[in-house]
Amino acid sequence: MPGLQRAVLLRAAAAALVLGATLGAEATVGPVLAQRGVERAERDAYVCSQAARVDSVVRAGRSQHDGRPPLSRLAGAARCEQR
Repeated sequence: MPGLQRAVLLRAAAAALVLGATLGAEATVGPVLAQRGVERAERDAYVCSQAARVDSVVRAGRSQHDGRPPLSRLAGAARCEQR
């Protein structure tokens, strides 16, 4: 019986160590993922603003020149909202 109790205690200690390591890793990874999300949102906002700027320049160019063939519509970035 004492051998069985020792094995159960060793397994419980190992499980506690694994649980502690998992919680520690989660606490470390969470802020890193949040920072990466912020960087991606900033990058996407920049790309969308540049696509909108180019689109407005193209539209302004088409509206000012009569007789000029229309330019093809430039596609915005995939993650940008289209109006």
